[in-house]
Amino acid sequence: MNIVVAPDSYKGTFNQYEIATIMGEALTDLGHQSILKPMSDGGDGLLTCFRNEDYEEVTTNVTGPEGQTVEASYCRKGQTAVIETAEACGLHLVGSSNPGDRTSFGVGELILDAVDNGAQHIILGLGGSATNDGGYGMLLALGGAAVDTGGMPVGVFTRDIGHVAEISLRSLQPLEGVQLTVASDVTHPLFGVRGATRAFGPQKGVQEADVAFFESLLSHLRTKISDVFQDDFSDCHGAGAAGGLGWMLMNLGAEMKPGGLLVAEMIHLENAIMKADMVITGEGKTDASSVHGKVPATVAQLADRHQKPCHLISGQVTGADTTAFASVHPLSDGTRKIEDIIEETPRLIRQKIQRIVT
Repeated sequence: MNIVVAPDSYKGTFNQYEIATIMGEALTDLGHQSILKPMSDGGDGLLTCFRNEDYEEVTTNVTGPEGQTVEASYCRKGQTAVIETAEACGLHLVGSSNPGDRTSFGVGELILDAVDNGAQHIILGLGGSATNDGGYGMLLALGGAAVDTGGMPVGVFTRDIGHVAEISLRSLQPLEGVQLTVASDVTHPLFGVRGATRAFGPQKGVQEADVAFFESLLSHLRTKISDVFQDDFSDCHGAGAAGGLGWMLMNLGAEMKPGGLLVAEMIHLENAIMKADMVITGEGKTDASSVHGKVPATVAQLADRHQKPCHLISGQVTGADTTAFASVHPLSDGTRKIEDIIEETPRLIRQKIQRIVT
């Protein structure tokens, strides 16, 4: 059989490419042909989806979330660049710093590098961010300026936002003719109980007692930004993505698109499914949220469009509507420790693959 393999990452264990490879090797051993199409909804591991898609990997040095120099990569093909913002400000790059001592400055540097290399369409995935600065650092990297009441430059870290008296765009690097597209499944606004700080701050080390402080910084930033940008995007779906990076990118003219469908289009997933006999997808944990733009739901939707059976292999399946799948295969049966399941993931996946195709 000809089988499309299109999983998301098993977060914390294997990325999309690694999972797809494990599945593909299992199919090969059983005498089947696999077409590897690792998938993402714009979150962690976005760049791994383009390893088999004739994209060039570009590596450069940028400012990391704690102000250190880090090596970051993005993908480029023709005039299109794909940037994973976590490469510059991801949680995997932080040590013991306070969330106030972080910046998204490196994201702006990645955008500039892509533009300098001829990119006219930049796609940004916002998953895995360690910052909660509303894209303030990114704006400064792009040439925005912030000064205090004495006219002195203000620093690039989240903690510095409270000292900003004025923001100027006079030296902002021109992005005319550059299309910015945000690939994200996050629909949260900038503020409130579902906002950037309250929904995602705890993952980044924001303590409950400090939530109001970090929200006040973002509120202050919005006030100053309103002096230079005409529209207020703070209530828009996706504004709260990546600690408010989504909001700042909207201010810069970015268009928000469902990450799963965008990535599927870029890697020509539907075309591969049309030629296949069946499809296999999966993710680390499939739950009630998985039907809302997550990878398995997107893959199943495309498979159904062409009447191809779609099978699900996920680390865990809890409380999810799985009626879109021809069969469902959780690696965890609920009786064993997750740590043990993680160690045995490759073997368990091969076992589930055999059940699906025999």
